[in-house]
Amino acid sequence: MTDKFDLVVVGSGLFGSVIAEQASRDGARVAVIEARDHIGGNCYTYDDAETKINIHKYGSHIFHTDNKKVWDYISQFTKFNNYRHVSKIRHQGEVYPIPVNLETINKFFRVNLSPSEAKSFVEAKKIKNDNPKNFEEQAVSIMGLELYKAFFYGYTVKQWGVDPKELPASVAKRLPLHTSYNTNYYPNNDTYQGIPVDGYTPIFEKMLDHPNISVFLNTTWESVKNTFSQDQLLVYTGPIDRYYNYCHGELNWRTLDFEHRVEHVEDYQGVAIINHPDQDVPYTREIEHKHFLPDRKLNIGKTVVSREFSRSATKKDTPYYPVKTTRDIEIYEQYRLMADQEQNVIIGGRLGEYMYYDMHQVIGAALSCYKLKISVKLQK
Repeated sequence: MTDKFDLVVVGSGLFGSVIAEQASRDGARVAVIEARDHIGGNCYTYDDAETKINIHKYGSHIFHTDNKKVWDYISQFTKFNNYRHVSKIRHQGEVYPIPVNLETINKFFRVNLSPSEAKSFVEAKKIKNDNPKNFEEQAVSIMGLELYKAFFYGYTVKQWGVDPKELPASVAKRLPLHTSYNTNYYPNNDTYQGIPVDGYTPIFEKMLDHPNISVFLNTTWESVKNTFSQDQLLVYTGPIDRYYNYCHGELNWRTLDFEHRVEHVEDYQGVAIINHPDQDVPYTREIEHKHFLPDRKLNIGKTVVSREFSRSATKKDTPYYPVKTTRDIEIYEQYRLMADQEQNVIIGGRLGEYMYYDMHQVIGAALSCYKLKISVKLQK
């Protein structure tokens, strides 16, 4: 196997597939090693056999970006609909808009404030902190204690499995708050948004459909790494601690479990996602997949709903999110220093960099990585 390939890519998620696609364009022979029985990583989608509804198997994926280069790149492989994400949150039996906006504030506090009144009202609720050191301090400096406790404390505990005081403040900076009726989920109201009209899997099929690319499914890197030369160029997109055999310790990851079920109603919850922050509810959110592709006129009187459960990942699980406690960051830095010394190994992507990335950020990072690091090595 060693002599057949110029580049070995471990993982067929976005980072690995973009790298493989770019290298194949330049004439490189690429092996893609994938542990799962399908390509696409966590972006994998499929049509449910019973309802024909397109299912996001590993949780919702909503594409959004302000980066035209990234948008133009991914649009080569799919057509997007005009989906704009509107999310809701259910607290103590009542449903509120999320992110927090004027409607949320008025309904939660049982008031009827104007935008300017709401701004002053929330400002008085904030616990000001010029140097927040953790998630909770950052959150209450944005919205105050009551909104934080109702909508974010319990959700954060369930999602991350730690006290919010153990999470870095940067995580809470993703929490927007509007004192108007603005329902934009993404703070920048990104110019380019949508869901692929055929789901995400066809994107990866097109990326990897090249005579120079060979994909090996149901294959772990550990099972084949001895068949490749150490001089061979490798792009590894799995967990960085696993690559180094946990020599500095295990990083803390969260994984997700899902319960997918068919409901015999036309519309179960009226929106794609409802978050569930209350700690007496075991799941973090419910996803009704048909709302991602509303142009599919199925009219079957059925819908597919998924409940999402978060838990700590073991070595056997697929990791989803880095927890990034202070200890984790210290451990990761040791692995990063090792990775920086590698000559023919590039470790990247969400798992390789122990970083939470949105899809557009992964694509941008992969395109940049290929241009700056990989293409130069392949030309030698």
